Amino acid sequence: MSGIIIWLSLILFFSCPVFSQTSPTLDKIKKTKLLTISVNEFYDPFYIENPLPDYPGLDVELGQEYAKFLDVDLRIIPLRTFDQHARNLEKGDTQIALAGLSSSIARFKDVYFTEPYLVSTPAGLVSRSSLPPEPAGQIVTVQLFRNLGDLQNVAGISYSVLSNSSNHHYLKETFPKAQVYSYFTSEAALNELKKNNVNCFVADSFYIQALLQKDSSLRASYLPILGVVQEDHISMAVAKKDLEFIYHLNFFIKEYKRTGKMQKLVSKYFKSNQWVKKE
Repeated sequence: MSGIIIWLSLILFFSCPVFSQTSPTLDKIKKTKLLTISVNEFYDPFYIENPLPDYPGLDVELGQEYAKFLDVDLRIIPLRTFDQHARNLEKGDTQIALAGLSSSIARFKDVYFTEPYLVSTPAGLVSRSSLPPEPAGQIVTVQLFRNLGDLQNVAGISYSVLSNSSNHHYLKETFPKAQVYSYFTSEAALNELKKNNVNCFVADSFYIQALLQKDSSLRASYLPILGVVQEDHISMAVAKKDLEFIYHLNFFIKEYKRTGKMQKLVSKYFKSNQWVKKE
């Protein structure tokens, strides 16, 4: 008798409106046999322009896997700003913004976010000459500067960062008295460090790891500081109208992480420089 009651309860549970909804977005994708995603045009190795064979970028590969999961073709639209991603989603020109985007309350006003497929943190490259010397004659077994918070004890550190990014907000909140200079691109902010105009360039930890893969000589002059100070959730963004589509994407992300495929992608692009084009 109890088995019949449980069976009837499950029927009622899955037949309720929330679970019986269809997804207009999924219906459109399956009808057209095409998934359209936007990526970040200037954020390798999430997206790589003119890539080497088998190294199109982490976000591109993730999009390819989801298209394969749906058994449809994939179209990729490179964009530059979050506002562009949001507008394309709202107009229906794209179904997913898969662009290394970190979710936030401010951005939630314009789009919905899935569960994170990666978790990042504000990180930095700091000029070794601006740090205090290690104690002479001692064997140092513990790294003195593990995360950006450790720089609070060093006087005179100035920072460069991408304007209005989550890393910019972190710096303003954590180092309110420090000199923080913001720039329209991460490349411009990095160049300020290379020109010795600032002591520390701040970006998300994946961006810093990618820089080190592209140019390992950076380690000679700059100390990478990659320890976690806060969780920045890198998520897919979708239009604010189709919750059923988010449920579908969240299931895909969960399975992709559970099976170890996500970690393989991370290792492919952030633990190796095989994707870097040789000059």
